[in-house]
Amino acid sequence: MNIVNFPENGYNQVGANGPCPHCGVTSLLKPVANYIERNPQTGKHTIVCVTQCESCKRYAMVIGQTDRPNYPCSLIAVYPLGKPRDAVDPNVPKPIADDFAEALRCQWIQAYRACVVMCRRAVQSSAFQLGAKGGKLIDQIDDLSKTGIITSPLKEFAHEIRLTGNDGAHPDKDSLENITEKDGEAIIEFTREYLHHVYVMPAKLAARRTPPAATS
Repeated sequence: MNIVNFPENGYNQVGANGPCPHCGVTSLLKPVANYIERNPQTGKHTIVCVTQCESCKRYAMVIGQTDRPNYPCSLIAVYPLGKPRDAVDPNVPKPIADDFAEALRCQWIQAYRACVVMCRRAVQSSAFQLGAKGGKLIDQIDDLSKTGIITSPLKEFAHEIRLTGNDGAHPDKDSLENITEKDGEAIIEFTREYLHHVYVMPAKLAARRTPPAATS
């Protein structure tokens, strides 16, 4: 969610642009009423706005803050918080889907280290389910590729998930501080593609090739 400032109103109102916490549609949360409070100790101005989603027309609260009046605000919070989109395709086996769903929830609350660790766990759960040989995930991924269970691009996806997950899990040097929002987004996307090609597409192909049941 990104803050939207309104210079035409002297920066005394704030809105937001992004997924609506009610309908989930990317939309503008447009201010309809505001309240401004100044902290006499810090000099910071907090602007609280009741906003309306231009898609579903429901209301949300956007809070912004600035160091001085009549200047753009930074986003503090949007309420209600909404819900994470943690649905996983039903063709993905449940233990693996549960791991990935938890990764999606971690991404939603901006817990990016936990997010990439859970993506790594989903891939290793998949390796176990697919019967990969090897005691370590690096060997299991290579075995899946060697036996033709996963393609070369999926092997590279899986290794990138493994490596970033390792950074999130182990406090070696400064790795714990280096997992960013972009890292979380990329690893979520890599994991989604991995699961899609390993489980979802084969299931759809099998369903297409299955002859329809005879009717009386």
